[in-house]
Amino acid sequence: MKIANRLFCLLTLTTAPLLADAMYDISIDTSSLPAGAMGFIDLAFNGGFPATATIDNFTGATVNAATLFTQGTISGTLPGEVTIADDNTDYNEGISFGSSIDFLLTFSGTPSGAVGDVFTVSFFGTDDATPLLTANENDGFLLQFGLDPHGEISVTAFDSPTGGASFATATAVPEPREASLLLAGLFCAGWFSRRLLAKVA
Repeated sequence: MKIANRLFCLLTLTTAPLLADAMYDISIDTSSLPAGAMGFIDLAFNGGFPATATIDNFTGATVNAATLFTQGTISGTLPGEVTIADDNTDYNEGISFGSSIDFLLTFSGTPSGAVGDVFTVSFFGTDDATPLLTANENDGFLLQFGLDPHGEISVTAFDSPTGGASFATATAVPEPREASLLLAGLFCAGWFSRRLLAKVA
């Protein structure tokens, strides 16, 4: 039994990070745009190891299906669930902005190799070229997610056009797997502490 507990703790504490259903709650404040403003949403994904990004629970904007442009491997359309692969993929569609655009973003994949992936979220004006709500004028990014080959994800929320706080937020949503690992880690820490105290006594 002692050997089994030690093996369990060793496997738990050495589990490598994965992109298995890494989820983010995305919220973009569009209330500063003129009432009824129209423009485009652009979602892009490319990189080195195979992965997918899934967007669902999309609210806060009316989409114009007639303007939809896609490139790469994509299934589904907004406001429904959209799954995007990372083969230089682009999803671009006209929208009518509300006061806030919100959706869930989920990454899945197995990190490998030496090159990571990049997923970006952008809004553009009616010319589909002028960036909205961001100081990132060259690319127009509001949010950028960097997925490295080791399973880590870095999130960049770009400043507002005036250099103030970003209009976009990305909040990580804990997954059941992460919660289970945390509980297992706490169990192991307690088990080792009890063992140490028993030896001292």
